[in-house]
Amino acid sequence: MNIETTEHIIWIVVGVLATIQLLYTFIVYNAVHRRTIAEKKGKTLVTDKQPGISVVIATADCEELLAKHLPLILEQDYPDFEVIVVDDNSADDTKDLLQRLAHKYPHLYSTFTSDSIRYISHKKLALMLGIKAAKKEWLVFTEPDCYPTSNQWLARMARNFTDDTDVVLGYSNYERKAGFANRCYMFDTLLQQLRLLGLTLNKRGYMGIGRNLAYRREIFFANKGYSRHLDLERGEDDLFISEHVPSNRITADINPQSVVRCASANSYIWQADKLSRLFIRGKMHRMVSHLFALDIPSIILLHIVAIGGIVLSIMQHQWISLAIIAVIWIIGFGSRIYVLHRASRNLDERCYHLSLPLMELLYPCWEIYFRLRLAFSSKRAHLRRKV
Repeated sequence: MNIETTEHIIWIVVGVLATIQLLYTFIVYNAVHRRTIAEKKGKTLVTDKQPGISVVIATADCEELLAKHLPLILEQDYPDFEVIVVDDNSADDTKDLLQRLAHKYPHLYSTFTSDSIRYISHKKLALMLGIKAAKKEWLVFTEPDCYPTSNQWLARMARNFTDDTDVVLGYSNYERKAGFANRCYMFDTLLQQLRLLGLTLNKRGYMGIGRNLAYRREIFFANKGYSRHLDLERGEDDLFISEHVPSNRITADINPQSVVRCASANSYIWQADKLSRLFIRGKMHRMVSHLFALDIPSIILLHIVAIGGIVLSIMQHQWISLAIIAVIWIIGFGSRIYVLHRASRNLDERCYHLSLPLMELLYPCWEIYFRLRLAFSSKRAHLRRKV
């Protein structure tokens, strides 16, 4: 194979990989910015109705987090809501805290799980108890380590409770902290959320994440709750919605006032969440849930082939070939960075500036690591535990 043929093959490969990235970038990742512009122009379908909302939280040994976060939820500027906290046999003073708060906030209710339960996911059980105790039409879910960044959180979510909607997704990410590791956790979550929200805004929604999620109470009972996956520790949000709600009945709110932050940002929690999400995604049957199977390989191959082509062109003094490969690479890689930066600003997320290209280069590396780790790990870690 002569040098000219090799150059043409490299051009084609780099062009195809860059095109794949541009499709992901502008169709999915850019959906948040498109929705932001549409909202500013008043072109989004919203409602002025404010139906009753039941906020459901399952907790276990999170007294300190609840003490900080529950008041932010209980003091939402919304006319008709209740907050139901289900205590999963906490060993700390969660019970006393909930009793004290209930005196100040009459719309706070609490219950607890039985310690005799042995063969079911305790989180699913706690959520089921909370849902059965709920009295309102819409259920909103979050977690004890999470808090809304605005007192308009419920009001913003409720704007999407139209007759054509059964599920509303909100943006969530970790709390901003100093350090490179925190940047990695937040960037990874940002990409995950942009994919999920982007597909949802393109009428291809397929799941939800229980840190910031709302759906109609009737959906839970019409589909027998979590009965299909009681053997799994997780799946109460993503699998449930994936199996029971059509894509065209799922929408998202991307306003900064509906953002939820999670205070527990550390390596253990991030890794456990990553592995759990990857495992659950493998259980999903919707094709759209596997849409990003080409995203990571195409990023890796684009960088490898482009860099290899540039090195080869320099060695062969093929300056035109060098320019063509560099331009295609810059367009594909640069467009992605630009769109991610803009979407981050739309969500009032941290700005990465010069570190964004580095995050983009590191992202495929840790994705490969987690997928290999999942492939060679025991699946028992994701099944219900017999205690």
